[in-house]
Amino acid sequence: MRRYIFSFIALIIFAQITFANVVTGVAAIPEGYYDGVDGKSSADAILDALFNRIKDHTIISYKGLEPYYEQTDIYADTVWDMYSTCNFTMDDANCGQKAVCDCWNKEHSIPQSWFKEASPMKSDLFHVYPTDARVNNFRSNLPYGEVAGSNGTGFSDNYQGHGLGKKGSNTFPGYTGTVFEPADQYKGDFARTYFYMVARYRDKALNGSGGDAVFTSNKTNLTPYAKNLFLKWHRNDPVSQKEIDRNQAVYGIQKNRNPFIDYPYLAEYIWGEKAGQAVDLASMTPTCEGGGSTPVQTVKHGVTWSVNGEELEVDSVKEDTKPTSLPAAPTSCSTESSKFMGWTSAPISGTQDEAPAVLYTEAKDFPAVTADVTYYAVFAKETTEEGASPAVYTFNSSSMNGWTNTAFKSGSYWILRTGLYLESPYINLSGLASITMNMRTYGGTDYNTVKVIANGSQIATLVAATNSMAEQTWTNTSSLSGMSTLRFESTNSTDKNGPAFDAVTINATGAGVSYSRYITTCQSTIELVEPVNSAQTAHKVLIGGQMYILVGETLYNVMGQKVND
Repeated sequence: MRRYIFSFIALIIFAQITFANVVTGVAAIPEGYYDGVDGKSSADAILDALFNRIKDHTIISYKGLEPYYEQTDIYADTVWDMYSTCNFTMDDANCGQKAVCDCWNKEHSIPQSWFKEASPMKSDLFHVYPTDARVNNFRSNLPYGEVAGSNGTGFSDNYQGHGLGKKGSNTFPGYTGTVFEPADQYKGDFARTYFYMVARYRDKALNGSGGDAVFTSNKTNLTPYAKNLFLKWHRNDPVSQKEIDRNQAVYGIQKNRNPFIDYPYLAEYIWGEKAGQAVDLASMTPTCEGGGSTPVQTVKHGVTWSVNGEELEVDSVKEDTKPTSLPAAPTSCSTESSKFMGWTSAPISGTQDEAPAVLYTEAKDFPAVTADVTYYAVFAKETTEEGASPAVYTFNSSSMNGWTNTAFKSGSYWILRTGLYLESPYINLSGLASITMNMRTYGGTDYNTVKVIANGSQIATLVAATNSMAEQTWTNTSSLSGMSTLRFESTNSTDKNGPAFDAVTINATGAGVSYSRYITTCQSTIELVEPVNSAQTAHKVLIGGQMYILVGETLYNVMGQKVND
């Protein structure tokens, strides 16, 4: 009998809330509630302002939560479960997780283990939902993500036909591992829950025991993976009446609100298309007044391909996605031996004197598009015959031509301390077979490792001998291609003397073919008459509006002809 009395009361509350929000259009947000947020522009400033607005809420004990679900999550005599289609009443709580649809219990959408079951996170109604107990157990402390398959995928009993989610290997870029994916109609609910938790618990750690895939450790925020995932869900599944009603009910209990339900577009100022712009609340209609009921339009960007100087508009790409297809690879743009190498987002023209650091050869290699972008076709001109002996790049304590040196010299050794590095000029890494370094520890065995980085990715860690020079060799098992740099960094974590080098030898064994420079049009192909020493760097210079190539102290025109002695 008690159950039906509670349910009847809940129906009255629900009807009153719905009538207030929908029929009369009366705003449920207290006047001036978000005044401190208006005008803020940086993500940190906005989140800090939200934190100061919503941090002081009434804290409820974890054991005392269940009666409040009568106000927040009961609709038409049924517990609103976002993990299953089962019909629960308040009396169906806590049966011991026997099977799907047997009972419900309290689900922490941010798992308790991520914040060590600490208060007030443990009992914050905004992220503790009533859900099917068995599915709650299935989900465990997995992060949210996206999974191939249908509802019930990954569960032993396939939810018995009551699935509103699935478990399995993540397919969303940025995180590899097992995840739980809720149903489409509730993805926005959970995204806005996580947005709220970031704003409310800026001063807490939410990234423990697996949470580091989702939350950052310094002044809690979302990782790039979580930001992209939840923005997608937030945009595709807009605020529902259920969320509006629940937000108002929780406000009546805890005395704080979820800003991202009241003003969904706020998320864009922090993580999305409005990032860096000042918040203008006057331009947003609160959801309780009918605003935010349509999805935020996904920003699209133009992707332009430039081939041999001719631009071709190919497609528009959604924000934070990659191009899904590429134009046909351009053929050689001359009768000579130029060859297409890939695409770059940095044009090679004018006074630019460095080859692109990154070349993209497949759609999967491209970065997510966050603004309009032009990709340029990149060509190279062969300067040696196939099968020729590859170049050997060397430097030592007295000869560092062309290398970027942020280390310092002590006696006859280059010392790498924290934040210091040695970096090669642009070289051809195609076919690179090994790196050989002579190195030793200078200052103790705790500081004896060096990271080797190529194409922006670490490819090796070399360990030096203690207090004596020794040769260390890395054999290439990676796929390296194109022009890039080799960078050597110390891995020591303090400002003590780290690894010291007398000599470093980089053997591009197996390269066979080297290229003079990367170019974007055949008309600007540079072919030097005289071979360039590997220790020298070619620079483009403008003199009287004309472009010349400076190699050492010798000046060439673009046809490769020497113009000075």
